[in-house]
Formats: sequence, C-alpha cells, structure tokens
Amino acid sequence: MAIPSKTDDLFPVIALNHLGEFAGIVFVIGLISAAYPSADGALTSLTTSVCIDFLGFQKREDEMNKKKIRHMIHLGFAILLLCVVVFFKSLNDSAILEKLFTVAGYTYGPLLGLYAFGLFTGFKIRDGWAPFICVLSPVLCFILNRYSKQWLGGYEFGFELLPINGLITFTGLYLTTFGSKCVE
Repeated sequence: MAIPSKTDDLFPVIALNHLGEFAGIVFVIGLISAAYPSADGALTSLTTSVCIDFLGFQKREDEMNKKKIRHMIHLGFAILLLCVVVFFKSLNDSAILEKLFTVAGYTYGPLLGLYAFGLFTGFKIRDGWAPFICVLSPVLCFILNRYSKQWLGGYEFGFELLPINGLITFTGLYLTTFGSKCVE
C-alpha cells in the first residue's frame, strides 16, 4: 500500500480503501462522534466563560437580554472556530497535528505548572505575579526552542516543551512563595 503524501489521510485511506465498506462507515461515524462533542464542549465552555467571567451574567437580572447575548457569543465563537478550521485547511500542510501540539505546548504549559503547583505544594503564591509568570514561561520556552541548536549542541526541542514550560511556571510560582506560609 502506498502511503499518502499527507499523513493526515493515512487512516481514512486504510479504513475506506482497504478494510471494506463497513469499516469505512464505522471510521467516519467514529470521527464524527469524536469531533462533535469536542467542538461542542469547547464552544460551550468558551461561551460560558465569557458570559460568566467577563460579562458577569450572574449579577444581571434581564433574562431575555442575557439569552440574546449568550446566543450571539456562541455564534461568534462558532464562526471563529470555523475560520480556524478553514485557515488550517488552507495551509494544506501534512503536519497540522504537529503544529497544534506545538501551540498546545506553549499554551498548556502554564496550566500544567499551575495545576502541579497547586496539587503538590501547600504554598500560597503572590497572586499578582501569577499572570506575569504564566506569560513569561512560554516566552522563555520560545527563546529556548529558537536557540536550542546553538546552546545545546544541535539539540532541537519537540513536544517536550510542554513539561519544560510547566516546570518553568512551577519554578516561577515557587519563587514567589518565599516569605509566605503554607496554606492549611
């Protein structure tokens, strides 16, 4: 079997062309059942976060106006998600998944560091420093990734940037705890 030029097409080619019609149908149904709940969950959480955290819906009284605004925000995020999908499709790059994991390494690293710090330590951080640390950590990772060949004898980072990013965030948060006590 010839491997497709775009590696994203490998599983569909196998399922649709080499395993029979039933396997192809099951594959398509599986893709749909995996993709829709993820997209729906993302849209719902983004809409909820904007409505509750940014617009303060829990403090508002007018239910009809809240419903209209909530629907508009949800529609806006749906259109934004569609634009992102179309953008990545237009790149027509076979390594889209790799790019997404790289972006996730930069964005989820601080979340990983925050979560690990809260889980494994009892320290109280200085809250005002947390946003600064969570922005600085991906910037430092970007610089480290950019110059790793020169600084580390030709070594290039890949997906390991995620735990490194989390470790930088964890360390930065730890440095803010000096002089503070453990939370009981």
